[in-house]
Amino acid sequence: LTIVTWTVTDNSGNTATAAQTVNVTDNINPTITAPAVVTVNANSTCSAFNVNLGLPVTADNCSVVSVTNNAPAVFGLGSTTVTWTVTDASGNTATAIQVVNVIDNTAPAITAPIAINTVTNAGCFATGVVLGSPITSDNCSAVTVTNDAPSSFPL
Repeated sequence: LTIVTWTVTDNSGNTATAAQTVNVTDNINPTITAPAVVTVNANSTCSAFNVNLGLPVTADNCSVVSVTNNAPAVFGLGSTTVTWTVTDASGNTATAIQVVNVIDNTAPAITAPIAINTVTNAGCFATGVVLGSPITSDNCSAVTVTNDAPSSFPL
């Protein structure tokens, strides 16, 4: 806020003054460019925390007073959108979006059933062999178990 004082003087030296108020308002939004997409590996609980998001690039014609984001403390498996917000001294804002991808690159674990000893039939093959079930685990999801066992086992 600035006050300008106007003065008028006539030929006889008489003066009068008047005050004018000049109020300058910043109505220009700041700018923001979000950091690049971040891809991280899931941990043993299928999530990621302490993710380094990087920093956005911000600018304003007057001054930036804050930069915030809505990133969670823990990111789940998949893609999460993080919204960055910049605010200037006049309360003008701008936003930008960053994507955080959490991927599962941990192989599942498998332990085969115990070894089987069986006998042949008259054709010198073993059929109807019960293989048992392997023990499996994964950090993120259920697993699909398959095998390449033949319907009959040769001697």
